[in-house]
Amino acid sequence: MHRLPCTDRAERCTLKTVIPLAELASRLPGRTRLGDFPSPLEPHPALATRLGLRTLLVKRDDLNGRPFGGNKLRGLEWLLASVTPGIVTMGGYGSTWCAALATAAAGTGRQVHAVLFPQPWSRDVSGALSRTLASANVTLARSRWTLPLAISGVWRACRRAGPVTWLPAGGATPLAILGTVNAALELVAQVQGTLVPRPEAVVVPFGSGGTAAGLLVGMWLAKAPIDVYAVRVTDPWFATRRRILGLARDTMTLLAAAGAEVSPGTARLYLIGDQLGPGYGHSTPRAVLAQALFAEAGISVDLTYGAKASAALATLAGSFRHLCFWNTFDPRLTAPSEHEHPLLRRAREQAEKLWPHPK
Repeated sequence: MHRLPCTDRAERCTLKTVIPLAELASRLPGRTRLGDFPSPLEPHPALATRLGLRTLLVKRDDLNGRPFGGNKLRGLEWLLASVTPGIVTMGGYGSTWCAALATAAAGTGRQVHAVLFPQPWSRDVSGALSRTLASANVTLARSRWTLPLAISGVWRACRRAGPVTWLPAGGATPLAILGTVNAALELVAQVQGTLVPRPEAVVVPFGSGGTAAGLLVGMWLAKAPIDVYAVRVTDPWFATRRRILGLARDTMTLLAAAGAEVSPGTARLYLIGDQLGPGYGHSTPRAVLAQALFAEAGISVDLTYGAKASAALATLAGSFRHLCFWNTFDPRLTAPSEHEHPLLRRAREQAEKLWPHPK
């Protein structure tokens, strides 16, 4: 597959860690290097034709690191440099955020405590939970309604043991979002000076909102007229346009303190809300079709996030000719484990009790 080169300061691309944000902000917080940047940007002409587009670029954040990649790796570079030895976080059973955090923190002297709520069971959910269980202390909430009580209990226990940092679902904090601001600058640099038309918009899953917020701020910082389309994949009461804009505003405040003034530019934010289906973690017919279509192009997208976001591309093709899809999912984080942890069985039983599989 042909990949677009890093045309801006191409000689630095061989270093495998390009941080254009560092050239715009002189007082950035500390960072722990985890990924290889820039991640590849691939044109997919055959996929574009099938979707009704002139061009489709795919930003392969699934290839941005080892032993795992994905969009969460970018934020973890900034978060791990600032957290305490104890970390409390939350997510669904199949949270790739929790899996990535637990894996990245392993061997650093930090202990991750993840409180997880039920979601429909699948191979990817099983794999992600196995990865989390391998490196974190996991508490399973019986439902979303009991999640706050479970988090409170874990937090109090951790506080008694020493300093602890709270990281919200998805790691969506201004500090972590710096990684996605840098990703937007990567994209702009990769497109500049090539024969590939600049995308009119970037399409990204909207779970916790950090990726969409970072891309929006990055486009403003680069003064690039590339809109951000956030495809809602979780509860409407949580995944709101106001949430993304709030995260963007807080990130701009952090950037200003770091020496990079940024104000809203021509790039606009749009929310797509018709791909969620029955709810978080539930597949939809359109997502299943999109997953199969991307698999033919050699790209893995998960049914919880990426497949629902990619399903929106066909709808947007009526309004756009040139789009970029941001692939946030790395299947290495959901690879099945050879050994079944006791909590894995308990989680599966609870999920299948709530959402029985057809017999």
